[in-house]
Order: sequence, then C-alpha cells, then structure tokens
Amino acid sequence: MTHPRRRVLLLSDDDVVTGTLRRLTRIGEHLTAEADVVMATLAGQVAAGPQEPRFPLQRIASHHSLNADPEIWERDYLMPRLDRLMSGFTPDVLVVDGDLPSRLLERLDRAHPTVHVRLTSAAEVPIGGKLTARSTPTPVILGEITEDGAQSAATTAPLLDAAVRGATGGGLTAGSEPGETRAPTVVLDLPGLSPDTTAAVEDAALEFFASRRPEWRVALLDSAVARRTAPGVERISGGATAELVSRTVGALAVPGHRAMHTWTPARIPTLWLTEGPGSERPIRGAAERPRRRLRPDQQEALRRRAARCAEAGWGHHAELDGPQDMDALRSRLTEALELMDGRGWVPSGLARMPEDGAEQAAQAILRVVSAPAPA
Repeated sequence: MTHPRRRVLLLSDDDVVTGTLRRLTRIGEHLTAEADVVMATLAGQVAAGPQEPRFPLQRIASHHSLNADPEIWERDYLMPRLDRLMSGFTPDVLVVDGDLPSRLLERLDRAHPTVHVRLTSAAEVPIGGKLTARSTPTPVILGEITEDGAQSAATTAPLLDAAVRGATGGGLTAGSEPGETRAPTVVLDLPGLSPDTTAAVEDAALEFFASRRPEWRVALLDSAVARRTAPGVERISGGATAELVSRTVGALAVPGHRAMHTWTPARIPTLWLTEGPGSERPIRGAAERPRRRLRPDQQEALRRRAARCAEAGWGHHAELDGPQDMDALRSRLTEALELMDGRGWVPSGLARMPEDGAEQAAQAILRVVSAPAPA
C-alpha cells in the first residue's frame, strides 16, 4: 500500500543504559518533517527534559516490569499489541532500537512484511565491523564521540542527548549568567551497574562529597537503589534535563550511549565506572533485585567506551570488581575520586560541541525505505 507520506514505526526497548527511547525520540522529531511517525516503547518511565515526543507514543509494559516469563509475555502480551499496531498503522518502515529478540522481529516480518531498520552504536559493532544475527535488518550505525572518524558510509555523526542541546552554563560555558546562581552538582548516573554495586558506590560517593565538597549537591539519576535521603541529595528520574546539565560540575557514570552523549559533549569531568566479569552477582545472602543483565558484548562496549574516554583525556576509568569485597570496592572508588578531586573538577576535553547526527540518522532511514527493492 502506498501512502501520501512515508509511515515510520519506531520501536524501542526499556534499556535506560543505552538511552534508546531518548535517542530514538530525537530521530523521530526529524522524521516528522517528511513522514508520519508513531513510537512504541517498552520503557515505563516518561523521559524527562526537552525530548518528550510530539508524535503518538504507545507504552507496552516489559516483562521486567510485569515480572513475567519472557516467552509467555512475548507470545501473549507483546505480539498481540504489536500486531494491532502494525495492522492499524501499516508502516512503510519499522525502525528498531535496543535489545529486542531477533525471533520477535522475524515473526513481525512474516506477519507484516515491511522494511526493517536497526539502529546501533558504532561502539557496539564487533571488531571487524561484522554485525551479529541480531542486526540482520538494514543497519544505521550511530557514530561515537570517541571515534577518530567514520568507519562506514552508514555511520552518522554522534547523536547528542537532548539535555545537552538545551543546556547553558555548567560545563558548556565559562560561567553562569549575571545574577544567576546554580548549586554546583555532581551527578551519579549509574544505570547498568548491578544493584549491590550501585548501593556501595552511592554510599561511598555520598560520604566522599559530604566530607570534601559539602557545599555541592549530589543528584542520583535514575537510581535503582537511591537509599539515602539527606540534605543536598536529590533523586531524578527519566534522564538528565538541560537544567541539570547546566549546573553539573562532575559525574560518576556508566558509559552507555546516553551518558556518553550527555557528559562528554558538555565537557563535564567524569569518572567512568564499569564492572568486571561476574561482578553482577549479588552479595551472598542478599535478595537479588530485578534488573536487566547486560549481555557480554554490551559490557565490552561499555569498557571500550570508558577506555577511549580515559585515553582521550575525557575523564578517568575505574573498573570495579563487584560488591563481594566491599572494602576493596570502596578503596578503589575512593582512590579514583581522590584523583578526580585532585584535578579540580574543571571542564576539559572537547573544545567545541560536536556535530549532532540526529538529522543524518533520520535521512539515512528515509533513504533505506526509498531504495528500490532488490531484483
């Protein structure tokens, strides 16, 4: 069926580490000039900041949020909803961003044949450039800030987080506006660490800044733990906002796509944290909190990003061995924080805002759907 305007269905998972909803929303905003856009997401939270979509958004509860068996959830809950959406909207292209099962996409393709595009980050492409079976749809590869240059004709410029696009002050300028006061803030952006490690990092970091920088605020961003309630500590859900970025002087972050494309382009001094293999195991005797466990290739992408950032002078990388040895974790973290504190928490790294690839990604998607079908 031919539509007067292209119809694009955007589908994201619920992974707050990669920031699929936020980056897919930014691309969708550029698509609306030439296409009718609808988004479906498994993310339950409303994303904070300037990136709330201006096009229809359907939220479908993930099996994590429903505490359901993945196969039963996929068969009896997810597929019927996607079937109705595909039948009613009849998209010309389905754009997938995030960790969605390949069998699900194959079932959708059989039931509703259309062009499939998968977004992926350049850091998540295996060494050698060969995409996995998970990426059999046409790929659009989003560039990384830490890349020396584009590796493929399909690679776009880095896709910056919407919060950075709207921020002023903080790490973006030399100072605030005349008469304007902002409480200097350190952000703990830790989605992706295991819950027990997150709890240990939050406790140690809050103690460190309470003693070293008592005049600063500490923001717990999208924390799965957030156990502390104390003066000067705030909890923020749904991702960074322009206001938060504008008053941030430092960050402790897991180098997922969202964090990388927030704190690095804003030139915020960042301590990048990753976990060693197996460190996601809970402390013995402790109940395991529900969380999405990252795949080994996702963990490796985090380490690769963190190492590149440290080599480029965009912060410091510390790998934690997990909560099994709490004293060792606190010692390692405190040592890294003392190193960052000794540097002075001053803006460093990029001299200017990098080019933003949101419009490039949108145009790449439209080129795919407009390309003639192979003979």
